[in-house]
Amino acid sequence: MDKETLKDFRVEIVRTSVVQSPVPTKDCTLKGSNIDLTVPAISPGHFFVYRAVQDKTYQEIASSIKKALCEVLVLFYPVAGRFIIGHNGEPEIECNNQGVPFVEAEADAAIKDLDFSQPSFTAAKLTPRRHPLQGESPYCIPVLAVQVTKMNCGGIVVGCCFDHRIVDGISSYNFFKAWTEAAQGLSSSIITPCFDRSLITPRHPLNTCAVRVIDGHYMALPFSALDRTEPPPPQIGRIYHLDAPTLLQLQALANQTQGKTPVGKSITKMEAVSSYIWKVFTRAQALTSSEPTRIGIPIDGRAYLNLPPSYFGNVIAIPFKESYAEHILEQPLSKIAEIVRNVISASANSEYFRSVVDWVEEKRPAAMLVRVYGEEGSAVVVSSGMRIPLYQFDFGCGKPTFSSVYFPWGGTAGYVMLQASPLGDGNMVVYMHMAEKDLDAIETDPEFLFVRVNRMNFW
Repeated sequence: MDKETLKDFRVEIVRTSVVQSPVPTKDCTLKGSNIDLTVPAISPGHFFVYRAVQDKTYQEIASSIKKALCEVLVLFYPVAGRFIIGHNGEPEIECNNQGVPFVEAEADAAIKDLDFSQPSFTAAKLTPRRHPLQGESPYCIPVLAVQVTKMNCGGIVVGCCFDHRIVDGISSYNFFKAWTEAAQGLSSSIITPCFDRSLITPRHPLNTCAVRVIDGHYMALPFSALDRTEPPPPQIGRIYHLDAPTLLQLQALANQTQGKTPVGKSITKMEAVSSYIWKVFTRAQALTSSEPTRIGIPIDGRAYLNLPPSYFGNVIAIPFKESYAEHILEQPLSKIAEIVRNVISASANSEYFRSVVDWVEEKRPAAMLVRVYGEEGSAVVVSSGMRIPLYQFDFGCGKPTFSSVYFPWGGTAGYVMLQASPLGDGNMVVYMHMAEKDLDAIETDPEFLFVRVNRMNFW
């Protein structure tokens, strides 16, 4: 199916409602932690594709999903609130149970006819937008929006759009797990979510020496500067598949040193794939040998800050490393993998995360941005969601046949998300979001190992 045909499939909104907690919830203002404040106002979309269910109608499934959402909002009450800008310019959530926009829709296409490898033309129509609701202040933005779309084959697509300023991957996993368990009529296995922002506090006094280190990874801008910022060049998303045997070959290649396997802890699959992506991405950009290129690796800090697994919010830092294009293109994959490993090992510790918290405290109030996200130049961020069991999310209509993200993140860097494959057994789905010309160049690279997911028999 070509790009023009993809643009032509239609989605009609049948009904829009607002889902609220059925009982009164805590009425409060939830301020962002010092780590939440480093996350820009972006809206990652998640979508789950389900085959037709013979013993349930679409309306029964949609009603069950909506009822389950009501139930989980009792515990996850900030999700039913509204993002506002506080008096100091920082975002915060009014927890007031104004509710989650819930869209029911119908598409004039079958699941098998859609090219999910091009989410900018497919998933974009199947995931909702977060915008102020009619009758509400234009400055109040829902935290979550949901869309349940009936396909003309009888299958459904559940699309969700979260505000990244309150959730990271683990937080969204906990929410989806509780929601899908409720939809199945199961008792929730999720511990009551923790919203206590006092668990992430700066040191007293601030560690000013450590703060200087973080200056190299983050930048602080006046809030007014965001209004003057030119929009970044347009980017699109594509979704690929990497089979298990090829992944193992990449990992073996990343562990070779002069033809020998090094002694010590081996390079992981995530490190190997990240290194490979950095190399093909750098080559696609046709940089001169002396031009710099960067890779950023998001790291979860829950363990390093002693937070409970149920903590709901962002606990992600994105350190990065810069290298000359010549070095990345001419060195073997094992050398690049050493750089990636060093990025992770230097930051996966308590001192780094506490230094980020201290750095934000010193700069507040200001707009905080990860440099690899906001600065111009060649850069790619590779995030891993491989441990999130996407194919366990059953809304009462079976397990998804496919799931991924649609993440128009608005930065200048490319963005890549590594995810579990519906095939399991060490296979991988790779979402890539960057300039179309870079994606085209990557696909024509003779060393490119991924295949578009539309070539897989998932549906």
